[in-house]
Amino acid sequence: MKRRVGTAALVGAAALILALVAAGVVQTYLTEHGQRRTTAAVVIALVGAAGGGGVVLLVLKLCRGRLCTILLTAAVVLIVLLPLTSAAYGRITYARFGLTVYGLMPVPTLDITVGPRGGLWFRDKSHTISFDEVRSLVSPQVDVLIIGTGWHGAASVDPAVRDLKGIEVHILRTPDAFRLFNDQRAQGRLVVLLAHTTC
Repeated sequence: MKRRVGTAALVGAAALILALVAAGVVQTYLTEHGQRRTTAAVVIALVGAAGGGGVVLLVLKLCRGRLCTILLTAAVVLIVLLPLTSAAYGRITYARFGLTVYGLMPVPTLDITVGPRGGLWFRDKSHTISFDEVRSLVSPQVDVLIIGTGWHGAASVDPAVRDLKGIEVHILRTPDAFRLFNDQRAQGRLVVLLAHTTC
C-alpha cells in the first residue's frame, strides 16, 4: 500500500507540474491572443490538475503489485525526459498549420525556436521577426539560420537579418523551412530555427 501511495503521489505531481509548465508557456508566449491566453492557461492548469487527480485515484484503486508501480514510474520518467529525447533527436517529425511535433514533443499553436544543440523553446506569437530577436539566437559557432515566416508567409522579417555576417540565412515559408532544417541537421550542421507556426 505504501508503494502505491508513493507511485500515486509521483504520478499526480508529474501531471500537475507538466500542466503548470504548459500553462506558463501559453501565458508567456501567446502574446497576440490577449486575454484568451490567460483563459487558455487557466483551463490547461485546471484540466492538468483534474487529470492528475483522476490518475492518482486510478492508481490507488487499480495499481496492485510491483510491476504496476514500475510501469507507472517508468511512464512518468519517460514523460519528464520527453523534451531531452526530442532535443537529442532534433528533427521536426510532423507539422501542419498550428501544430508542430519536434521529436516526440507536440507543440500546438506556439511559435518555436530551436537552438544549435537541438534545444526547443518558444517565441512571442508575432508576425514580426526583428533583427534583435534573431541576433540573440545566433552565435559564432552557428552555421545556418533558418526562419519560417508562416504557412502562408504572413510574418515579416527585418531586412537587416539577411545581412548577418558569417552565417547562412534562409527565409522561407514554414513548411519549406522545416524541410530545410531537417536536411541541415541530418548533415550535422549547427542550425538555428525560428518559425512562425500559423499564418
